[in-house]
Amino acid sequence: MKRIKAVLGKKWTYLLLLVALGWIFWLWILPYRYTAMALWGIAGTVGVYDLLAHLGRKHPAPARRMRRLFTGCLCLILALMTVTGGLVLSGAGGAEDPACAYVVVLGAGVNGTQPSPSLEERLEAALAYLQTYPEAQCVVSGGQGGGENITEALCMYTWLTDRGIPPERIWQEERASSTQENLRFSLELIQEKTGSRPQELAVVSSEYHLYRASCMAKEEGVECLGVPAATYPLVLRLHYGFREIFGVWYFLLFGRSQHGRRT
Repeated sequence: MKRIKAVLGKKWTYLLLLVALGWIFWLWILPYRYTAMALWGIAGTVGVYDLLAHLGRKHPAPARRMRRLFTGCLCLILALMTVTGGLVLSGAGGAEDPACAYVVVLGAGVNGTQPSPSLEERLEAALAYLQTYPEAQCVVSGGQGGGENITEALCMYTWLTDRGIPPERIWQEERASSTQENLRFSLELIQEKTGSRPQELAVVSSEYHLYRASCMAKEEGVECLGVPAATYPLVLRLHYGFREIFGVWYFLLFGRSQHGRRT
């Protein structure tokens, strides 16, 4: 380590350690890949400023212009992230009065036949909702992805019925592979079952996901009444909240009315 510091200098040694830590998150702690991206972003930013400082000793004018340009771009990105994070937080609390005739539970990962921690958190929120509003009809929505032995819808149906929810209160939508499809196919299923399309839906999802889900619901022509499922531990909630910023950007830029893998 001393030899590395002598060659690279103390600052660059720490930056390389930060990059290496990012790779550890990326390769071995898969749920935290966006944390790896954040670490790389911090290391890259500090590294660029350090390089510009070295450049400024020989070429002060160009280095000054490049530093101003880089700082401006960095401030713009941080401002956009702050605004988007505020929007994500604005939806995290859910609706003040989520009472609705229909509630859709958005799928998440299934480990074999068992719900992942994220999906189980959503199911806990769905169970509480169905117990609070006994007249609500539930749609559990989610297809079958890699590493899943059953559809997400069947996993959710089994979990809820095992805990006392009558089977006739739960309809399974087993085709969806994205949030947009969750909503679209659930609305189609409700219309098929009842002959009419609802104007509003209660939507159960992780709290960080509700803002984007509400945007997609508007695209489908319905009002979204968010029902938040709390994410634990706190560090995971912060990580997924950070990831959701990029999910919102992707949706606004590319994802409108598009089918695709759920994020």
